[in-house]
Order: sequence, then structure tokens, then C-alpha cells
Amino acid sequence: MRWRVGVLRPDAENVDWTATGQAPEWVVARRRALDALAALITGEGRCQEYRLLVDTVPVVVWPGITDDGTLDVRGIDDVLPADRYGAPCP
Repeated sequence: MRWRVGVLRPDAENVDWTATGQAPEWVVARRRALDALAALITGEGRCQEYRLLVDTVPVVVWPGITDDGTLDVRGIDDVLPADRYGAPCP
């Protein structure tokens, strides 16, 4: 299953896809995409538009970082659930 992560920087017309990969299943692809997103945010900053694609599910997100420095995925979970068929995240 294919995944990719990118950023649409200010004044850019196109997304810069910075990470991409393959995974055997949804859960693994989603986790790798979120890990790549967290790393990208660390380098780029929070105040930008980020894009994710896991399998055929596109996501546009302006993510946050929690006080302990982890990626706040509450909004992402709404459109990119941990379970491909919509089961709640643990």
C-alpha cells in the first residue's frame, strides 16, 4: 500500500512530496505516513499546509504539536482512521 507526505509552502504552487513509501497494510502505511509528517513538521514548522496520501485517501491538514512534542492527530483521525474501515483509534 502506497503512502506519501508533503508540504505546500507559502508562495508555492505545488506540493513538495518529501517522503513516500510502500507498506504491506493500512495500519503500517498510516503509521509511516504520520511518522514522516511529524518529522516534516519538526523541520518546516506548524504553520503550513501539509498533505498526506495513504492508499487512495488524500488528506489536507494543518497539524498541531502537543505540549510534550508529539503530533496531535485528533483531526487526522477523522479522515485517516487507524482502522481502514473506520474503527476508533485506541
